[in-house]
Amino acid sequence: MASTEGAAIYQDVFEASPDPIMVHDADTGTVVRANQAAGALLGCAPDDIVGMHVGEFSPPGFSTADANDLIAEAATSGSAQVEWATEGPDGTDQLVEVTLKRAALGDETRVVAFIHDVTSIRERERKHAEQSEQLDTLMGNLPVVVFTLDPDGVFTYSAGKGLEGLGLEPGDLEGTSVFETYSEYPDIITAVEEALDGEEVRVTQEIDDLVFETWYRPVFDDSGRLKQVVSVARDITGLKRREERVEALSGATNELLYSRTETAAADKVAQIAQRIVDQPLAAIWSYDSGDDTLYPIGATAKATDFAGVETAADLPPMGPDSDENRIFHTSEPTVIEDYQKLSNPSAPSMPMRTLLCLPLDDQGMLCIGSETVASFDDDERFLLEILASTAAAGLERIERETRLKSKQTELERSNEALQQFAYIASHDLQEPLRMVSSYVDLLDSEYGDDLDEEAAEYMAFAVDGARRMQEMVDALLRYSRVETNAGDFEETDPEAVLDRTLDALRMRIEEVDATITAGSLPRVDADPNQVGQVFQNLLENAIEYATEADIEPRIEVSAEEDDDMVTFTVSDNGPGIPAADREEVFNIFHRAGAHDTEGTGIGLAVCQRIVLRHDGRIWVEPSDDGATFKFTLPAVTEVSGDD
Repeated sequence: MASTEGAAIYQDVFEASPDPIMVHDADTGTVVRANQAAGALLGCAPDDIVGMHVGEFSPPGFSTADANDLIAEAATSGSAQVEWATEGPDGTDQLVEVTLKRAALGDETRVVAFIHDVTSIRERERKHAEQSEQLDTLMGNLPVVVFTLDPDGVFTYSAGKGLEGLGLEPGDLEGTSVFETYSEYPDIITAVEEALDGEEVRVTQEIDDLVFETWYRPVFDDSGRLKQVVSVARDITGLKRREERVEALSGATNELLYSRTETAAADKVAQIAQRIVDQPLAAIWSYDSGDDTLYPIGATAKATDFAGVETAADLPPMGPDSDENRIFHTSEPTVIEDYQKLSNPSAPSMPMRTLLCLPLDDQGMLCIGSETVASFDDDERFLLEILASTAAAGLERIERETRLKSKQTELERSNEALQQFAYIASHDLQEPLRMVSSYVDLLDSEYGDDLDEEAAEYMAFAVDGARRMQEMVDALLRYSRVETNAGDFEETDPEAVLDRTLDALRMRIEEVDATITAGSLPRVDADPNQVGQVFQNLLENAIEYATEADIEPRIEVSAEEDDDMVTFTVSDNGPGIPAADREEVFNIFHRAGAHDTEGTGIGLAVCQRIVLRHDGRIWVEPSDDGATFKFTLPAVTEVSGDD
């Protein structure tokens, strides 16, 4: 009964199996039994398979002899296995794994074939292998080091192209202790200890000449215990060097702003160039268009030592026929691969190899050289070209400032000489003028009554000429003393200054019935006496020109404060100033309008000198009615905070 029941169970399992099963005769290899799944695999009824030899449905390339050998192996050893590529019932490619097992069924020895579809399994394995290969390729080319550590700090994995910089291959670190391998790097040991304590760490670490940015991430199991530390170290050596180069370039730019001489700027640029490319030989030549020659003005110490000279100025010049001079005139950065192969170098005896020449516009040329064959990467070229542009601008600025300083010095000498001349001339004219005036007055008083009408007229001309000459000499003296007799700048109340000026002009104002009004006038930082002189000259001019035109003078004084300057306006109702004279009225001895108007032509020139001394400006505003003068003076700056 038990045997019958067991057979029934076997039969049920045999038929219900989703995998094809075939039972073979161990001696002949023929099928003696097959389940429904086997029939579905071969596309026929199970009974049709019975009596077939395994070689009949084996895939191409697997012969009957191969099939017999496989069955014999299973019958002898107990098992055998093979994998077949075949065509499934639906016509698609199918990969099956055939496992053969020896079995005693009743009195007979049989070989049972279990056939399992492994198509999807092998596809997953293939994809996994591809992904693993891709990952290995990626890891092998990424500029990083990926490694894992067990809880004891032992390397369990190491990969990444970054290992090359350390002289390592993937897997070299595996099995070694980080505490032993990197015991001389305390920052690495500290970071690892923190990570093994469960902290996520991100640090910058240096190993030999390399700089790594390293992340340490602890990984825990479900119970919260540390499983491993996963770490990625990115080689940022190049980035750090670029940062250093940019910082050096930025520093050079700032320092060039404060360089006052050509040689100081050139030496600084040469030093910065050396730092950017880590090449010892750097020098700058300045171009002289007069003889079409580049002359050395700055160099690194190693450059002068290499050339066997004491100073940069002792380096050989680059004459019109030299290869370097030709490169300068191209205005293009040029790399000389081998200096020794040049046809006409400026320094043929110098054992230099690679030379980078960077023209500095029309200022000169920066050269960076090497004793050996060297190369300049794109970053280096880019930064050096920026440095060259900065150097060109800096040298141009220094040249311009030098010219301006020279002109300023020359103008100051000339101005001083003119002031001295004006002072001496006007001073020395005082005595003879007083003598002429005195004798003319004496002649007029003693003999005036005895002169006929014509002679009396001549005498009046002489008296008036002497008076006007005296006024001009006095005005010239005032002009020459604008700088020499100037007072200190102080907080000045223009309203008080104007009041004193009006008091001084009171008699003349009342004489011509002039009206002068003034608005609010902000305080200024100025010489109060000179401010009063400006007011007086402008008011006197307005009164005189209006009076000569038979106009009752009406004058208005106002002011506006804007930022750090106060703009004053003096306007009148006089005849005005012709447009052609507005640019010339401040020239000495120039008188606008009618030339028979009383005046010396110096008053407005004095006003301009005073205003310029205060870093202001003075001008005539276009006006259809009367004249409008404007001038600026520095406002009083409010100082806040404790002294």
